[in-house]
Amino acid sequence: MPRRDRRRGKNDDMGESSWMDTYADTITLLLTFFILLYSMSAVDSQKLKQLSEALQKSLKGSTAVTKVMDINDIKVDIDKAKKDVKEVKDDLEKKVNNAIQNNNLNNVIKVRQEDRGIILQLDETILFDSGREELKPTSIQALDTITTLVNGMDNDILVEGHTDNVPIHNSRFASNWDLSTARAVSVVSYFVEKKGIKPTRFAVKGYGEFKPLVDNSTPENRAINRRVDILIVDQKDDQSQQNKQTQNTKNQSK
Repeated sequence: MPRRDRRRGKNDDMGESSWMDTYADTITLLLTFFILLYSMSAVDSQKLKQLSEALQKSLKGSTAVTKVMDINDIKVDIDKAKKDVKEVKDDLEKKVNNAIQNNNLNNVIKVRQEDRGIILQLDETILFDSGREELKPTSIQALDTITTLVNGMDNDILVEGHTDNVPIHNSRFASNWDLSTARAVSVVSYFVEKKGIKPTRFAVKGYGEFKPLVDNSTPENRAINRRVDILIVDQKDDQSQQNKQTQNTKNQSK
């Protein structure tokens, strides 16, 4: 009997110890949980400042808290910027049309507005003889009027040559690309060499027959497509192009 009593007493001690261990572990976990909750809810301004400074050092940015703009404010700013750009283009187009009307060139220079800027369109018959790139005397009044406009603004100018889809057959040009490019160069040369406009403001493109205004199904339509477009480049596109050139220069220097 005494032996059985001693065995039972030992088991009772083990059971009591195991229960106390479990209880202690539970209390410890609960205490840790509540401490964690408190630390998450109570924001220490000093700790926040230290965290901001640490992020600033790692990201090399500002420690200031940036104000987050409301999406409606951003939309308003974008709409206002678009409106401002449209007003500038409209004013420029009005100025161009007034100059054309004052010089009785309505039937010689056609004006249209695109996203990239204002285009002055001159037909082949005013500028060149068929298959040639030399400027005709009939082109001078129109080009001089455009010179006055260009001198009164800071925009860059892109001169684009275009032809119809009839292949060229002469010893001077191997293709319509060559002809359209040569004609654009002739126009730019007049502005630079005869009128003294800075050459850095100009660019030249020759599209051949590949950018027609209308289909080439009739002689009248082909005449429309044989043209030189003088693009007054929108100034935001000027800046975009300058940024691209700067980035390309940096990439090449690496």
